[in-house]
Parts: sequence; C-alpha cells; structure tokens
Amino acid sequence: MMNYLSLAVMIITYSLIATRGLTKIPPWASMFFGGVLMIILGVLTPEKALSAINLDVILFLITIFTFASALEVSGFLKYVAYAIISKFKRPDKVLFSVLVTSGLLSNLVTNDGLSASWTPVILEMKKEMKIDEKPFLYALAFGVTIGSVMFPTGNPQNLLIALDSGIKNPFLVFIEYLSIPTLLNLVLTYPILRLMFRKYLPNLTFNPDKIEIENKRLAYSSFILLLVTIVLFFTLSYVGIDILLGSLTTSSILLLISPERRDIVRRIDWSTIIFFIGLFIFTEGILCGGVIAEMSKFLPPPTSILLIFISSILLSQILSNVPLVAIYIPIMFEYHSTTIADWLALAAGSTIAGNLTLIGAASNIIISEASENRGGKGFGFFEFIAYSLPVLLLNSSILYLFLLLEAP
Repeated sequence: MMNYLSLAVMIITYSLIATRGLTKIPPWASMFFGGVLMIILGVLTPEKALSAINLDVILFLITIFTFASALEVSGFLKYVAYAIISKFKRPDKVLFSVLVTSGLLSNLVTNDGLSASWTPVILEMKKEMKIDEKPFLYALAFGVTIGSVMFPTGNPQNLLIALDSGIKNPFLVFIEYLSIPTLLNLVLTYPILRLMFRKYLPNLTFNPDKIEIENKRLAYSSFILLLVTIVLFFTLSYVGIDILLGSLTTSSILLLISPERRDIVRRIDWSTIIFFIGLFIFTEGILCGGVIAEMSKFLPPPTSILLIFISSILLSQILSNVPLVAIYIPIMFEYHSTTIADWLALAAGSTIAGNLTLIGAASNIIISEASENRGGKGFGFFEFIAYSLPVLLLNSSILYLFLLLEAP
C-alpha cells in the first residue's frame, strides 16, 4: 500500500523546487524540508531517517569540498580564471575551454568537487570580462555531467557501481567503453551551447593584467595533497581499500597544517551537504512510502541496455542519480542484469540524466548554490530544462549507440 503522506511530501518538495523563482527558496532548503517532513508526518522514524543517510557520500563530499575551499582561499582559483581568459581571450573560446576542461577534470575530483571549485572561477571570469556568467555556468554544469561519465571517480554514482557491481578493473572498463563517446559529446555539445547563448557572447577580445597567487604556501600544499588524493583513488581500489580513506587522510592533513583552517572550513559548501542529507532522507521516505514501488509498475524491468539506460535517466529526475543508483544496484542483481554492458548503461544513464532537470544531478545544485552564495546567478528549474533538453538528446543518443555497438 502506498503511503499517501509520502506522495504529498514529494509533491510539496518538487513544487517548492520548481517554483524557486517565485518563492526564492533555494533547492537545498526545499529538499531538507522535504526530508524532515517525512519524519514529522511519520513516514519515517528518526532512526530510519538517520540510517538512510549515506555517510560515505557525505564524508567524501566534505573532503573534496575542503580542497576546493582551500584552493579558493589561497587565491589559486582566481589565478586559474585569469589564466584561462589570458589564454583564450574571446568569450566563445573561453566557453569551449570551460566545457571541455571541466569535463576532463571532473574525473579526477568528481563532478561535484569540480563544480564546487570551478564556480568561483566562472564568477572571477565574469568580473574580468564584464559579461553575463550564465553561458559559462551552463557550460560548467553540462561539462562536468558529460565528462564524468568515463571514470569511476567521475561522480559518486559511478563510484558506487565500481565498488558494488563486481566489475574487475573498473577504471580500465569505464575508460575502454565510455571514453570515446564522452569526448565526442564534449566536442559536439559546444556548437549547441554557442548557438543557444550567442547573444551572451560578444565579439570582444580580452587582455587581463597578470596576477599572482595570493597565498602560494596554501595553494601549493592543497594542490599537492589533492594530487596525492587522486593517486590514492587509483591505487587503493586495486588493493581492496575504501578510497574514502584516502581523501579523509589527505583532507585532514590539509586542515592540520594550514593556519587558514577556519577560513577553509567556513567556506566549504555546507548548503550542498545539507541538500544531500535531506535528499537521502527524502528518498528513503518515498521508497518506504511505496511511491517508487507504485511508479515502478509503469516502468519496464531492467532486462536490457536500453531499458536500464532509459529508466535510470527518468528515475534520476525523481530520486537524483546517487540515491537512484544505490536503490537500483540490488534490483539489477535481482533481475540478473549484471553484465558489463548493463552496469555501464546504469552508469551512463544515471550520470547523463543530470542534463535534463536541475535536480537530476547534485552538481547542478552545487553550481547554482555556489554562484548565488557569491552574488551570481542560479539556475531556474524550467529555464534549465529549456537549455538542457537539446544537450541531453545529443548526449544520450551517442552514449546509447556506443553502448549498443561496443559494450560486451
């Protein structure tokens, strides 16, 4: 039996997110309220709600956000912004650089971590170029979603699949089958962006003054520890050690040795952490309330690449991609959909789902909130769909064709 209270909470929560342009309530506050409402109305017990919070994901994000905050405090991100403008000079070329570079780098620190660290870079570019930041924020959002498909460390949901699916050598498998379509998607998305945002890209050339990193000691120490963290991602997974341990170790060392530790902690994107906590509780509420079971009656079982791919894209808009994958993995085992092709379809579908709605991926929320927190613009719910739909259609078509033709 479906608990209609959980359905009511779901409708209220998504209505708040969809109407944020009118209410001015940020998505993280709406989602956290939705999670708490599940407890207040008795859909979940407090104990059940607490157990629903995936601490691995929460702690992993905190560690990555710690590095992003340190790089911002040190002035390194501001330096990166000026370096990009100096290199490419024209708004359209800067747009291409943001799209491709963010897509590639997202695989090293996850799309969420890259979103947190690069949003300040975008806003610094805006100050220097004196043009609207909107096309560059969208380039960042689409870039990290598209690019993070091809590595297990590209995003939390890929990481869950790499750890729980039983795929041998997941790094090699992901790169072998998903790197080419990912690179194609990054390149082919650019002309779509340029067409959609042509009125925001004036035909100007910029020559910014050269700047220096404000705090080189903090910049170097945080950057070196971040590189160590990335190396640990690749090495710990091969020896059977949870890669979360690596990021916990290096981020704790950074806070231990940095006199600026209070500023670093203060500027961590805590609103996104609150969003994830609320999301896990909210998801558990609609799961325990039978809403997902009722909806699943209208969805095909995960018995083919196409069905897994489409289902993961659609369900990610309701659950967001990380909780969706956490729920979907045991379903895959139940239906014996455990070939490499099946797991790659789940990874690709749940990730590229971020290019449909604002809540399809947490990275979208991170970029929007990080921008608003610094005086920039955020994403509107329906505005995001208008810009993202053409991108999603292209990306999903290319990914599915490659999965169909190349995956074993």
